[in-house]
This record gives sequence, C-alpha cells and structure tokens, in this order.
Amino acid sequence: MSARSHRLARLVEMITLVQSGDNWGPKQLAQHFNISETRIYQDIKVLGAAGVPIAYGGKGYQIDESFFLPALNLTPEEVLMLLFPEHRPHSKAARDRLRAKLVACLPPAMRGMLKESLERTHIKPEATTQRDETFELIHKAVAGQRRTVIDYRSLEAGDYEERAIDPLGLAYRNHAWYVIASCRKSGEIRTFKLNRIRRVSPTELPFRYPEGFSIKEHLAGRWGIFEGEKEDVIIRFSPLAARLVQDKPPVKDGSFMEMSDGSAIFRAQVKGVQEIVWWVMKYGDQAEVIQPAHLRRQVIDTILRMAILYNVQYAQTLVAEKDAAYGPEADE
Repeated sequence: MSARSHRLARLVEMITLVQSGDNWGPKQLAQHFNISETRIYQDIKVLGAAGVPIAYGGKGYQIDESFFLPALNLTPEEVLMLLFPEHRPHSKAARDRLRAKLVACLPPAMRGMLKESLERTHIKPEATTQRDETFELIHKAVAGQRRTVIDYRSLEAGDYEERAIDPLGLAYRNHAWYVIASCRKSGEIRTFKLNRIRRVSPTELPFRYPEGFSIKEHLAGRWGIFEGEKEDVIIRFSPLAARLVQDKPPVKDGSFMEMSDGSAIFRAQVKGVQEIVWWVMKYGDQAEVIQPAHLRRQVIDTILRMAILYNVQYAQTLVAEKDAAYGPEADE
C-alpha cells in the first residue's frame, strides 16, 4: 500500500476518533498513530482543506455536529467482505459495488485522494478453496451456539466421517479457515479445516460455551494451527535466508541472533512443531534445524525420501550432515 493510501486511512480513522468525543488532542493522536505531532498538524490542515470542519477546542479536537459521514447501507454480503476478506473469492462486480459505497461517503477532496491511491496500488487477493456456504453455516453456528453435524475428512483419513461438533470459534491460519470445536465423539476440543468439510448440517440443539475458554489463548504459542507440547526450536539460516525470514518472522515471540558471517540463529518456544518441517524445507540448503532432535530427524528423513524419489545416488551417506560445522548429530 502506498504512503498516500496509508495517510487516507489515517485521516478517515482520525475523523471517527475525534467524533467519539474522547478529547483527542495532537499528543494523543500522535501516540495512537505512532507519528509525530507535526504530522498530526499537517493532517488536520488536510482535513480542513477537504471540507471537514475540525478545530481544537481546548481539551481536544472537535468536529462541527453538522458534519457527518453518510451511513453505509451495506448488504450482508458486503459486511462479510469487510469483516472476513479472506474467506471467499468475491466477484469483481461485488468488490466494485462495495468500493463505490465507501468512496461515496467521503468528502469530495478526499475522494480524489482515494482515487489517485487506488490507481497506483495493486493488490492480488489470495486464492482460496473455501466454499461460501460452508463458511457461512459454520459462522452462524458459532454465533448462535448451535450443535452442528459435519462430514469431515482429516489429513490422514481416506474417506469422510460424520462428526457432531459444538463450534466454539473460527481461526484463519496459513491462508485457510479453521473451526475450533468441541468434538462430541472424542470429547476433546479439536481443529477442523473448513475446506475438508463436505457437508454442514446445523441443528437446533444449543450448547454451552466452556467457562473461561478463549480461542486466542487456545491458539497461543502455536507455530500454525496444529496442537502439541511446547518445545524449544532453534533454526540456523544462511545470510540470504536470514534477511527473508527477518522480514516476516514465522512466529510472534521468536528471536534472532545475528552471527559474524551474516547468518542468523532463530529461537522460539512453540507448539505443534510438525508444521515446521513443511515450512523450513522451502528454504532448501539455506536453513538448518538444530533443535529439537526429533524435528531435525524429520527433515533428514524428508531429504532422504526426496533423494530416492529423484534417484540421487549415494543419498544415504549424507555427506553434508557429517561435514556440517554446526549443529548436533541427530539421535539414532
């Protein structure tokens, strides 16, 4: 997104904050947006030039009560597009209608700024295989706390199996939607990927949300979506891979230690480490799992199977493993 687009979003949010009546002055706004007070003063001038009647009133900025942004008459589909933009592939016509409504609510001068920003910004939506009806039915069941019957095929299963679940919440991880639910069959809280659900049959049976349960806490500390015990993970990246990974760290609470040769050691405590194998393999020989040992063995096993698949001779010797200057030998 361009700097001009960022500024436009900030200006619109600034109008909303000031109209809330919570005494938003230049200092408070600067702290909220993490910019300088000088930039706030400049933004106030831009709003004034755009026709927004904003002025400082002693305790904070105020906007004349006669000014208001027109109400948006959004359809349920458009609300879902705003709240859950990743959950389905929207048509260009639907996106254009929503964009027109959003643009129409802005003052004329800000519309021109937005038009220019849109012309200079290109966003390619992620591809998705989610079925619209699946998401919407599960979403309604979560909101209404209704037991639901699904046909589900797990990653290991060969066929679909009927499951009765109490859907507790939805989570978006690694370009896919999941429902966190209490499985009536196992009696445990499980995670179900939406694009592995073939049929959804909501029931009228209500369920009680577990006391003290939190979706955020339930998913905290995971590498992705898989469950597991918390383990210490150490991965060494080459100088090139280190720059790529540091630009977008794989987990929130990880840390990097830069080495003298430009490489970096990544450390984190995470749950569900089996997903790390898939992630780290995309870096090829630019990444080495140091710890835990069982995860290192999984990477080695994957490399061996790939060598056999591609008919690489003498793959079993793993010369690179013996000659590595760092990292412990994998346990036999």
